[in-house]
Amino acid sequence: MLCTNARGNDCEVVIKWRGGMETKETGLICELMAALLANDLDLPVPKPFIVEVPQKFIVGEGKAELSAIARKSAGLNFGSQKLPAGVGTWPRDKPIPVLLRPLAAEIFAFDVLIQNPDRRWDNPNLLWSDDEIFLCDHEQAFSFLMGVIGWQPPWTGQGTEFLRQHVFFQQLAGLKHDWSRLTGALDALTDARLDEYIEAVPNEWRTDSKAAQQIADYLRKARQNRTALFGVIEHLLQ
Repeated sequence: MLCTNARGNDCEVVIKWRGGMETKETGLICELMAALLANDLDLPVPKPFIVEVPQKFIVGEGKAELSAIARKSAGLNFGSQKLPAGVGTWPRDKPIPVLLRPLAAEIFAFDVLIQNPDRRWDNPNLLWSDDEIFLCDHEQAFSFLMGVIGWQPPWTGQGTEFLRQHVFFQQLAGLKHDWSRLTGALDALTDARLDEYIEAVPNEWRTDSKAAQQIADYLRKARQNRTALFGVIEHLLQ
């Protein structure tokens, strides 16, 4: 969509329609906070936007189904900056270029950190060009919000089997990886910055949900337990 930002400038944004999301406002919060976190950890993610869709918005002729979703999405939605031409989806079973292997390892670690089950070999949820990979689609991140019975945080080493389906798992397993940069970036994530994540979530998305506060609390604990967390990640990839 072509949007106008707060300064009156046009920008192209890929919108995640709230009316088409199973997880509704919680999914929007996950999208926004995961994007902010990825950016702070210096991982490549399109710039996030909060997009206001007016009442009775119509997508265009011949798109009745999409127009119906748009009407149900009136209000504030999540969006990502449209990437340049030539950036496409990561192909299924694509070998990781050697130069991109360190980034691929950090993306795997990021998905362990945010408990994201939705970057699988059959559904990569990645964008790429020849020498870049971009993260996208974090609606199902922070899966502990779904109330899984017996859930344990990843630094305990419990509940990590789903990560064997990760798009990069098979190609990274058995290799040596350096986590020092990502560990340092997580250590530098301050409580004040996490409070800014919460403040960035629109009140319209909060309704009765405490998801933003729960995510921030979880990330504080992840930072405190980062040594154990990356030990678990290393063990997963042995």
